Amino acid sequence: MSIAKFAPVAVAVGILAGGWVAIGNAYSLVLWIPFLSWALVFGAGAGKFSRVPKEIVGLIGGTAAAVILVLLIPTATSIVGGTLALPVLVFLAAFSIIMLELTDLFELAPAYFYSFAGFFAYLFGGFEGGVGITTGSVTMYIALLLVGTGLGLASVIVRSFLLDAMKVPKEQQQTVFDKERRMLTPRM
Repeated sequence: MSIAKFAPVAVAVGILAGGWVAIGNAYSLVLWIPFLSWALVFGAGAGKFSRVPKEIVGLIGGTAAAVILVLLIPTATSIVGGTLALPVLVFLAAFSIIMLELTDLFELAPAYFYSFAGFFAYLFGGFEGGVGITTGSVTMYIALLLVGTGLGLASVIVRSFLLDAMKVPKEQQQTVFDKERRMLTPRM
């Protein structure tokens, strides 16, 4: 696809990103969190709407795993000591997330890892407003992840609309994510 035909898509996504930052900044929201799940829409499913429920389950599941891990640190420390507590808990979380790959609904491991890691940055970076783990802080984190998923879906819709309006053939609308998905999908 030519640069001239793809530039409107880049402009539209830039407008969505800039719009989010303006709105998020106006309400003092944590600006970087939605970019995690926005990128995941493309990275984990190449913009396929059928993958969105799995992404949402993974984002919530990864956040829940992070919250549980943080809450278990005192108990794990008393059982295995301060040096091993965190490595043991992270092992258990990572092992569980990877084992979920054997299921259908819970199999989107990247979503779990994005939200899991992001939650630690949110919590220990002080982005939760100094309140620690509360229902409100966890709810806000998940809400911001869902905003990013929505921005990702908006990007998919805008991209398709613009490329269709410019009469770009479907086979030429492919991006690197689409091509990678085809390479990773086993042929039956």
